[in-house]
Amino acid sequence: MSGVILGIAGLYFLVSLTIGLWVARSEKNLADDYFLAGRKLPWYAISMSMTGSNIGTEHFIGMVGTAYAFGLAPATFEWCNFIAFSMLAFIFLPYFFRKRLYTVPEFLEKRYAPSTRAVYAVLSLFHMVLAVLVPALYAGGRIVYELVLQQELTALSWPFIACILLISCVTAAYCIYGGLLSVVWTDVLQVAVLLGGGLLLIILGVANAGGIQEVIEANRAASASRFQLINEASHPVSPWTGVATIWLTLSLWYVATNQFYVQRCLGARSEWDAKMGVLGAGYIKLFLPFIIVFPGLVAFALYGPGLSEDAVYVRMVTELLPPAGQGLLLAALIAAIMSTVSSVLNSSSTIWSMDIHRRLINPKATQEQIVKVGRWSTFIIIVLGTLMAPLLLYWEGGIFIYIQDMAAFFAPPIALIFLLAYFWPKGHGHAATVTLIIGIIVGIFLRVYSTRFGINWLEPLLMRAAVSWVICLVVFVVASLTLPIRKGESPDPDIQWRLSYAQLPADERAHNRGFRNLAYWWAGLVAISVLLFIIFW
Repeated sequence: MSGVILGIAGLYFLVSLTIGLWVARSEKNLADDYFLAGRKLPWYAISMSMTGSNIGTEHFIGMVGTAYAFGLAPATFEWCNFIAFSMLAFIFLPYFFRKRLYTVPEFLEKRYAPSTRAVYAVLSLFHMVLAVLVPALYAGGRIVYELVLQQELTALSWPFIACILLISCVTAAYCIYGGLLSVVWTDVLQVAVLLGGGLLLIILGVANAGGIQEVIEANRAASASRFQLINEASHPVSPWTGVATIWLTLSLWYVATNQFYVQRCLGARSEWDAKMGVLGAGYIKLFLPFIIVFPGLVAFALYGPGLSEDAVYVRMVTELLPPAGQGLLLAALIAAIMSTVSSVLNSSSTIWSMDIHRRLINPKATQEQIVKVGRWSTFIIIVLGTLMAPLLLYWEGGIFIYIQDMAAFFAPPIALIFLLAYFWPKGHGHAATVTLIIGIIVGIFLRVYSTRFGINWLEPLLMRAAVSWVICLVVFVVASLTLPIRKGESPDPDIQWRLSYAQLPADERAHNRGFRNLAYWWAGLVAISVLLFIIFW
């Protein structure tokens, strides 16, 4: 591999590590500073960090590969999020922020019961490690391996494991040292590099394909549905039934109830910054398909069908870009890896420290002890992820589908109990805990049942998520009306949603009028999102 490529990638590692350590140099050894960046984050850092935590190499490899196979359909997962972003900003976040929560599971104890909090905390840890950290490290290790050695990864090897170890060690170093503050400000750099590198590839890819019209015609010649966001009910990626309900399942769960995503909002310096950070992330989401979905369409025009989905993106990089461009793209992909990995480490260590250690193991732990636990748990989690990541090489499907499949197990029961927490006062903790457990079992059963017996309409993950959500709704309602309320449940009455939650507190409204009015930015986000669905119906 060219020394230019390695030099650019190595320089990026050094710059990221330096920023991560430098920004946290004056932090105090306190829980607020370590887990929530001292609650002083501005909106633009929140927007960039939310984007960075969401987009990783598994999206570049996985979503580009899925778009290569199925067309524009995976853009649905980005463009439909405007509903969930709206719900986070104006329904969920006001309570989270005003009650100064550390974690999302903490909300479930205030609304339902300690057992609900404990179950969700454990489920969150499993999900973040298995469905986010492991695929991020695998995809990152694979893409570094293939770009450095200029060959496709076909079997487990020590160089591949070394690539995973390099990513793990550098990211863990600043994350363990600086906590959320280091994570957020390295994310700002990483997302900027990510967007720039992604744009470079799509521009050169379109040029090599003969122009945008050639790309469109090549894809339409294969199938008119390759430019449709919404497809027939049997479509494996975007069935219309699943698209119609995704905001109630995967989207709502990921955007509004996920510690991995919401934590930087809890560290905002004001409620306006928290809400504007969410809306800013929503606008960036509108742009993302142009660098993580459209390259799949370009690759189809360049190479035709027949490639392995997970190999498409690396082939485009190695064939279309000169050494300097490959170095920039490698830096962008490293940025995506490090952003995702650092976010998982910080969020999972926060849940372990605040929801499990402080509540169940050592309730009398001091601030300094909690921070120490956070650092050690970060180290243990990255070790576990690093050990498991190489095993994904043996997963038969594409990595994007693996991630979404895992989400389909967790999302429906979690999204349901959070949504009804605000709108159905009769729901109680005993019922919520039962629904969480049964919901996971139902999700796994639907996956196994649809595969084993060839139930075609249940095979699309969005369909399974929708069916699981409906079953969880029935379970939750029946359980709430029949099971006894356990001793110790005392729901906070402030959790019942009212219109005033959508408004800023009076003192903040006075300082955020005109161009800073959130209503204008929200209306723009909704209008653009709806227009995109109309164009690509």
